[in-house]
Amino acid sequence: MARLEEKVDALTESVGKLLQSKKTAPAVSTPEEMVTIKEAAEILKLSVSRVYALVQAGMVPCYKPGRSLLFLPSELRKWMAEGKRKGQPSIDEQMAQLTKGMRNSAKDRRFI
Repeated sequence: MARLEEKVDALTESVGKLLQSKKTAPAVSTPEEMVTIKEAAEILKLSVSRVYALVQAGMVPCYKPGRSLLFLPSELRKWMAEGKRKGQPSIDEQMAQLTKGMRNSAKDRRFI
């Protein structure tokens, strides 16, 4: 009888350790749900036809497993964040960009 009680105590201790490790273990995240083009248009705050045009231009990240387009909301939000405009470049920046690939050092010539 004493031996049986020892085994029950050992099992109780093992179960307690398992429960404790389960509480401290990180939760496994569920995969993100893909959305249709209508839901993607709502996320992007654009019309469905505009989203189709952006997909055709290869600008919006999407998946096409069959006949329909599917989108990951996190990728759409990331695309929107990366597409933020930086503003108009200064005249010096525009000139540097225009003369960047010039040969014969035409950009260094001076008028006499």
